Amino acid sequence: MHIHLWIHRWVLWWFYVGVACGVVALVNILTRDLTRIQERIILVIGVLFWLMGGLVCYACEGIQIDSHDHHPHTMKH
Repeated sequence: MHIHLWIHRWVLWWFYVGVACGVVALVNILTRDLTRIQERIILVIGVLFWLMGGLVCYACEGIQIDSHDHHPHTMKH
Protein backbone atom coordinates (compact mmCIF):
# COMPACT_ATOMS: atom_id res chain seq x y z
CA MET A 1 0.00 0.00 0.00
CA HIS A 2 1.38 3.39 -1.02
CA ILE A 3 0.19 6.60 0.58
CA HIS A 4 0.79 9.95 -1.08
CA LEU A 5 0.28 13.11 0.95
CA TRP A 6 -0.22 16.29 -1.08
CA ILE A 7 0.14 19.54 0.88
CA HIS A 8 -0.17 22.98 -0.69
CA ARG A 9 2.55 25.49 0.17
CA TRP A 10 0.10 27.94 1.69
CA VAL A 11 -0.92 25.25 4.21
CA LEU A 12 2.69 24.96 5.38
CA TRP A 13 2.99 28.75 5.64
CA TRP A 14 -0.22 28.87 7.67
CA PHE A 15 1.22 26.21 9.98
CA TYR A 16 4.54 28.04 10.39
CA VAL A 17 2.84 31.37 11.12
CA GLY A 18 0.55 29.65 13.62
CA VAL A 19 3.46 28.04 15.45
CA ALA A 20 5.40 31.32 15.55
CA CYS A 21 2.39 33.26 16.85
CA GLY A 22 1.75 30.51 19.38
CA VAL A 23 5.29 30.78 20.71
CA VAL A 24 4.96 34.56 21.01
CA ALA A 25 1.61 34.19 22.79
CA LEU A 26 3.00 31.58 25.18
CA VAL A 27 6.02 33.72 26.02
CA ASN A 28 3.73 36.69 26.69
CA ILE A 29 1.41 34.64 28.89
CA LEU A 30 4.30 33.20 30.91
CA THR A 31 6.52 36.27 31.25
CA ARG A 32 4.08 39.18 31.52
CA ASP A 33 1.66 39.99 34.29
CA LEU A 34 -1.52 39.65 32.23
CA THR A 35 -5.03 39.55 33.63
CA ARG A 36 -7.14 36.42 33.21
CA ILE A 37 -9.24 38.16 30.57
CA GLN A 38 -6.14 39.12 28.55
CA GLU A 39 -4.85 35.54 28.72
CA ARG A 40 -8.22 34.19 27.59
CA ILE A 41 -8.39 36.67 24.70
CA ILE A 42 -4.93 35.58 23.52
CA LEU A 43 -5.93 31.91 23.76
CA VAL A 44 -9.28 32.46 21.99
CA ILE A 45 -7.53 34.28 19.13
CA GLY A 46 -5.08 31.36 18.82
CA VAL A 47 -7.86 28.77 18.79
CA LEU A 48 -9.80 30.77 16.20
CA PHE A 49 -6.66 31.02 14.03
CA TRP A 50 -6.23 27.23 14.03
CA LEU A 51 -9.95 26.53 13.49
CA MET A 52 -10.14 28.98 10.62
CA GLY A 53 -7.01 27.45 9.09
CA GLY A 54 -8.47 23.98 9.39
CA LEU A 55 -11.76 25.01 7.80
CA VAL A 56 -10.05 26.84 4.93
CA CYS A 57 -7.70 23.91 4.41
CA TYR A 58 -10.64 21.49 4.30
CA ALA A 59 -12.74 23.73 2.03
CA CYS A 60 -9.92 24.32 -0.45
CA GLU A 61 -8.63 20.75 -0.27
CA GLY A 62 -5.26 22.01 0.93
CA ILE A 63 -4.22 18.53 2.03
CA GLN A 64 -5.06 15.44 0.03
CA ILE A 65 -4.30 11.84 0.89
CA ASP A 66 -4.13 9.31 -1.92
CA SER A 67 -3.76 5.66 -1.07
CA HIS A 68 -3.21 3.05 -3.71
CA ASP A 69 -2.84 -0.68 -3.31
CA HIS A 70 -0.07 -1.75 -5.60
CA HIS A 71 -0.37 -5.44 -6.47
CA PRO A 72 1.37 -6.28 -9.74
CA HIS A 73 -0.64 -9.46 -10.30
CA THR A 74 -3.99 -7.64 -10.12
CA MET A 75 -3.11 -4.71 -12.38
CA LYS A 76 -4.87 -4.55 -15.74
CA HIS A 77 -3.11 -3.35 -18.88
